[in-house]
Amino acid sequence: MKTTTRMASRIVAALVLAIMVSACDGLLTVSDPQRYTSPDLDDALPAVANGVEGGVHELIDGWVTNQALLADVYQHTGTWSGYDDIDHGRVDYTRNSMGGYQSAWNRVRWFALAAEERFKRVLGDAEASSSPLLAQAQLGGALASLWDGMTFCESVTDADPADQETDPQGITDMQMLAEAEAKLTATMATAQAAGRPDYANAAQAGRAVARMLQDNLAGAASDAAAIPAGFSYDAVFNAQSTNSVVLLTTKNFNEAAGLMHKWWPMIAKSDDPGYMTDPVSGMPDMRLPVYFDGEIATDNETPHYSQWKYNTREADIPMLHSDGMRLIIAEAMARSGDVAGALGVVNELRAAVGLPGHDMPSSVDEALQILLWERFAEHFMEGQRMVDLHRFGLVRQVFTALNDDERIPAGRATKWPMSSGEALYNDNLDDDVSKRCAPTT
Repeated sequence: MKTTTRMASRIVAALVLAIMVSACDGLLTVSDPQRYTSPDLDDALPAVANGVEGGVHELIDGWVTNQALLADVYQHTGTWSGYDDIDHGRVDYTRNSMGGYQSAWNRVRWFALAAEERFKRVLGDAEASSSPLLAQAQLGGALASLWDGMTFCESVTDADPADQETDPQGITDMQMLAEAEAKLTATMATAQAAGRPDYANAAQAGRAVARMLQDNLAGAASDAAAIPAGFSYDAVFNAQSTNSVVLLTTKNFNEAAGLMHKWWPMIAKSDDPGYMTDPVSGMPDMRLPVYFDGEIATDNETPHYSQWKYNTREADIPMLHSDGMRLIIAEAMARSGDVAGALGVVNELRAAVGLPGHDMPSSVDEALQILLWERFAEHFMEGQRMVDLHRFGLVRQVFTALNDDERIPAGRATKWPMSSGEALYNDNLDDDVSKRCAPTT
């Protein structure tokens, strides 16, 4: 059972805009009752911190949907060409539905740096260094870097704050993940000094993920082991900023995407919500809430098999949680050859939801296949499936196994390219598709 750590409420768009622009103080020094000025923000430091963190949260729902479409989780069931392109792997430098997300997360990173400067100026260095406001803003900036490195094959650095507003240099995803790790480490120190174990746990859980993605499994497992049972850091949604996974892809709302046909045999038709079947036991898996009552989707031809993990507009989306940390520990064990130890961790997680355990695998490869399924179940509709297919090198294998001519990979993207807008407007980057990364099968 997870206990969610809810951070500050999401903020309205006008305040987000004010905080974004406040990175350049001079732009807001005119007297204008319709806008926040820099002195206004000096008097509203909690709103500044909320704005940084909220800038990360507000993108997670769309990110989950796009990741599900590019992976083998979702298929397009509506009439939107953008969803159809992603579903069929037609992703490139100029046709990149995630480009705007990268630009937005990059802005969050700059805002976090600007917020830190503001806190130090207003509070003084000593007070700011142990302020929960600084910990919150640092966490937002660090998570933006983590999700950037997790999602895109290249980005831009903000390692040198002096260059943050003057065309930062391009870096690889691994370099971005290293930056995220350093930021998360700094956040942990600030959060501990501020007496905020919730922020410290979120930062350390994020660092576990960053280390895992950099193939530092020993470091990742050490971080993961420090996260208390029941911990969950969620992207928070509310009536003003609703969960688009629900609004755009879920039964009783717009059904523009639904669970891919490979999962249909594991979902029983019912007038009530249910659960996908566990392939090991044949029992319902409570980690996989779904809903199919025979309804045809928005395209008027495809049965709509709906996710049901989020079914209200205000449903929050887990970003980091203790069950995911346990799977990082299991993966570290499996890759080091401790198959029995890895299986023990996995089977504990299954027992917690009433499922029998897996039999002992005969090899590390078999253990990793078990782990891949368990990661799908534990991280269902959390955007992690595509991350796993990419890092396990399984995109071609998984899509070829679908025996679906439309989706069998022929240069299918395995990670998202950089935002073309970044290269277009950044003088340090060449706006030349041949010089930009585009990992494909």
